[in-house]
Amino acid sequence: MIPYQFTIKNTCNTSIVYDVSLEILESENRLASEYIAVEFDGGEKQILNTLSETEVTLENAVEGRYLIHGELGSFGSKSYSLKLWIDEHVTVEDNAMNKNFIGKIVVNANLNQIVYDYFNDYIIEQMEENNSIEKFEHPETNQTEALTDYRYVGANPNNYVYFGCEENCTEDNLYRIIGAIPTQSEIGGEYENRVKLIKANFYIENESGFYHSDGAAGYTGHSGGGYNWDGLHNQTNWEQSSLSIQVLNKVYWNSLEKYQEYIASSVWYTAAPSIGIRYSATPNQFYLDERSNQKSYHNGALSSVNNIGLMYPSDYAFSAGSNFRNSVIYNTLSGIKSNAWLYNVENKYYEWVLNASGGMEGKYAWGIYASGNLEAGGALLINNAYGHWDIRPTFYLKSNVFYKSGNGTQENPYRIGI
Repeated sequence: MIPYQFTIKNTCNTSIVYDVSLEILESENRLASEYIAVEFDGGEKQILNTLSETEVTLENAVEGRYLIHGELGSFGSKSYSLKLWIDEHVTVEDNAMNKNFIGKIVVNANLNQIVYDYFNDYIIEQMEENNSIEKFEHPETNQTEALTDYRYVGANPNNYVYFGCEENCTEDNLYRIIGAIPTQSEIGGEYENRVKLIKANFYIENESGFYHSDGAAGYTGHSGGGYNWDGLHNQTNWEQSSLSIQVLNKVYWNSLEKYQEYIASSVWYTAAPSIGIRYSATPNQFYLDERSNQKSYHNGALSSVNNIGLMYPSDYAFSAGSNFRNSVIYNTLSGIKSNAWLYNVENKYYEWVLNASGGMEGKYAWGIYASGNLEAGGALLINNAYGHWDIRPTFYLKSNVFYKSGNGTQENPYRIGI
């Protein structure tokens, strides 16, 4: 059966709310709605006269049935499909022979009168009532001024958000909020608070495993699987790595389609903390070293501008809360693991973070071991278990993304708009 398809377009530069109904027109020998089955936009079959009744607006309409309520941002559009047929329960004994049915789709739209908070402001405002959000004040570094950010902490805070979907969201659309973090759109630019999101579960672009045609490794499965840090140039420069260029900022980025417009291209600090600090570093030290003037073994850039990155080592460590920010991670690992929500991910494996290691350790980049410790993995050992780790894409939302609904639980994630 070929459905009737229609598109609602918002030609205004403000958001609108709308209601869609089907109005049934009077005609000779009209078929009653109790005999008509309806399937709207791929939903379950229903009998037309069981839908909520609406007031009619057309001159010769005798009956109205409600279909859906929706919202469109400025210049947005939404397409729907409608199928109508005589239901199989109708028999020759029913008064349905030689009848006709005429209906029209009616859309009533109005300006959206709801005033939404910008999402980054909403998160900061929640701090007074939510002890899972903590304020972190950071000193000036080699690359940044003194900054203040607001981070979700604890074993499982209510920081879930749907991204990349509207009505029909799935587990693959679940992300979590690292915090409201000041960042820049260009190196040396002005700072702006932006909500930083990370995918709730590990990203897999192709479970069967493959290599890109240009030689960059894609997902290779486990038993020493995952993603290679750089299978393209065999080096430790993040801005040139296959993980950044091919996987995150090409394959993953393209998969976001229209939701790319929610993401702000931002500065990522790619200095290289020395591998020598792995048994003595605190979360604060990682923060400073990520923004230092220490380059990777292959003389990588200290910062770069991208749409998509990974979490920093300090993001992981700070998620355990401010009580641990001056504690040696290696010595307080059990406490950090039990309090850090960024450690608690399904099917935990080794996971890359953003930064390569510095000094003379040429083959290494930082990551989170399955044990929870921050360690340096073999970024260039392509055929070695320590060269293929999992990833969770991470990015900053634009400042004009706003809060719509939800309470941040996994059952009722935040919903956002732009």
